[in-house]
Amino acid sequence: MEKTNALYVGFGRASIMPEGVVHLAGGDAAKRRSTWAKDTLYVTCVALQEGAQKVLVYTMDLITADSANAEDAKIAICQATGIPEENILLNATHTHASVSIRTNWEGVVEYRKLFCAAMAQAGVDALADLAPATVYYGDTMTERMTFVRHYKLSDGSYAGANFGNFKNGEVVGHSSEADGQLQIVRFAREGKKDVLMTAFGAHGTFASTADTYISADFPSPTREYIEANNDCLVAHFIAAAGDQVPSSRIKTEERFDREQYKEYGAALGQYVLDALPGLKKLENTTLKLVTKTVTYPANKEKLHLLPYVDEVVAKAKELGNIHKETVALAREKGFSSYFEATAIRARSNAPDTRDMNLRTMTIGNLGFAFAPYEMFGTQGMYIKAHSPCDMTFIVTCSEGAKGYMPSKLGIEIGCYEACVTQFAPGTAEKLAEDFVAMLTRQQ
Repeated sequence: MEKTNALYVGFGRASIMPEGVVHLAGGDAAKRRSTWAKDTLYVTCVALQEGAQKVLVYTMDLITADSANAEDAKIAICQATGIPEENILLNATHTHASVSIRTNWEGVVEYRKLFCAAMAQAGVDALADLAPATVYYGDTMTERMTFVRHYKLSDGSYAGANFGNFKNGEVVGHSSEADGQLQIVRFAREGKKDVLMTAFGAHGTFASTADTYISADFPSPTREYIEANNDCLVAHFIAAAGDQVPSSRIKTEERFDREQYKEYGAALGQYVLDALPGLKKLENTTLKLVTKTVTYPANKEKLHLLPYVDEVVAKAKELGNIHKETVALAREKGFSSYFEATAIRARSNAPDTRDMNLRTMTIGNLGFAFAPYEMFGTQGMYIKAHSPCDMTFIVTCSEGAKGYMPSKLGIEIGCYEACVTQFAPGTAEKLAEDFVAMLTRQQ
């Protein structure tokens, strides 16, 4: 006999590996084509049911869950499972070595069919796997595992780099401290393996923009390490990591480079295992899901540079967007990079405001904030500090969005993310406040 008012949890996982050559996300996607694979890309689904309420939470080994792909996948999932689209949450792990699924380039159109079928199958499997669960939650602070990728230089200026590649003596510190909190939710299920949800704020950037291999980046070995050493099932999510990366030249003598992603993933997994005995039990498991559509002002800065955009873009297409001549031309014309030039052109015809869906979920006094766009670490910390929930699990790169949501500090120092953002200054702080207000009303 089924228990009443109990939380049921299921787990499903399916491969989303492409068949043949595809364009890769991250860097110059138009030129990056896959040549081999380091590991398998997966989609993972955690099914939650409490009473008549059912929710499917997905994490995908993709760089983002933008609007077109999210909608296609939701239609396929809804048709296969009967779960309404508004109860389906799609999130990406933000690996920069996955398929550039939002394009119509070589191999990608066919790949979308495989992708949608895998998403549907993972949802079906998760619902078939439902079992009563006791919920435990908590966090642990990591050391030297994530860093803000904006570096303060000795001349007082700032520069950004995933791996801190500067001349000796130039770097004197990071622009701000990173959020090294690793969050964990454990669903201890009756008669079945435990399901863990983990969230950590670090970019999936072990692959460089020139690499042509497919990889799920460090979330893959993180999942594998935990599952191998705890006989459980793991869904890993990216937390507030818009400005955070798993490397630093100035904080540790042994720098994490792109060939160490497996060691890094295992180290992160060990943090999870060490924290499991100290997790707290959740007494109330009432499940609530809320969606709020908000409107924020768009970024209209630097539109006066539009006459120079075509020249910079043409040179980038000729030489490659990271070629030194392209970089020099972009800076000469007033752009921080080729990417900023294209961003300015894109927003020149865009509306003055942008709508987005903010989604929050609560299981009793355990909160979940599903944020579109790449939120900076400071905003994630603000939500966690001001939320009324005992713990607020932060997930970014959520459905319907791609791009950055830079903080006021990021805008002040003129970081790359601030140059290409679609949103006006102050939006990131307002976004965090709106999440706190939503979670407060749910309590």
